Amino acid sequence: MLRMSGIAVACAAIWLAGMARADDTATIETCVQSESEANRDARTCKGRVSGPCMEKPEGQSTVGMVECLSTETKAWEDILNKEYSRLLPLLKPQAAEDVRKAQRLWIEGRDADCRVPYYFYDGGSIVQTLGAECVLDHTAHRTILIRSWREMAQGDD
Repeated sequence: MLRMSGIAVACAAIWLAGMARADDTATIETCVQSESEANRDARTCKGRVSGPCMEKPEGQSTVGMVECLSTETKAWEDILNKEYSRLLPLLKPQAAEDVRKAQRLWIEGRDADCRVPYYFYDGGSIVQTLGAECVLDHTAHRTILIRSWREMAQGDD
């Protein structure tokens, strides 16, 4: 059970954080918009919240790092949920069902991927940070993908 507890800790930290702070979400949304408009990779926006957080003294412990990463993940999740909600009504029924199915599978895949480090670092504290970083990576990437689908479905306004 120890192997599963770390990912559970990371997920619990995200859940306990509730809604992301509006300024964290705005920081990421502004970055993603700016990078997209400049035809640059919006994945470079990952770390805009967690990076400065981890530079603070309270963000330099394992618990602090996990909290910083989880805070940013929550902001990306808020954007992901908003983009997902905006995408579905733009799609034909079968496409919307495929997106829902893909989203469920993505969650399962993310969780499985992010459990893997726990098998290599059984009992080590670094695994909690690696697990939280994994969840952030997956969430940021998925957010950017869903956003791109929404933009394609929306077309030119």
